[in-house]
Amino acid sequence: MYTTRIYYQDTDAGGVVYFANYLKFIEKSWFEYLMSIGISIPEWESAGVYMIIKNASLDLIEPLRYGDTITVKTDISLVKNAYFMMSHTVTKANKLIARSETKMVCIDKNGKPKRMPEDFRNRLIQNTMTG
Repeated sequence: MYTTRIYYQDTDAGGVVYFANYLKFIEKSWFEYLMSIGISIPEWESAGVYMIIKNASLDLIEPLRYGDTITVKTDISLVKNAYFMMSHTVTKANKLIARSETKMVCIDKNGKPKRMPEDFRNRLIQNTMTG
């Protein structure tokens, strides 16, 4: 889980959080989540294993404003051989604000898709929402 405050820089001219900034909050959440289950993206990258976001969906339910405090919760929802899906919820005071889903694809240093290393994949499987 990742908790942060909404800063002025996160908002648009109307004083609400600019939609693209939700993806920044979500990225911080998934990075922290993976670290919490023993997956260090920088360590895997040094071994030639890279994870990129191939797809992202975002459903904005309620607006956020300057000064709000939010929590982003990330879960693994699906694990395949070369990609995995993550589900994210953004809440403010336990009220659902936004939902998102991201598809993370494993690639090599040349940007070509590859199978996830077994240890990486097993850690994900152990932490899926259904597993």
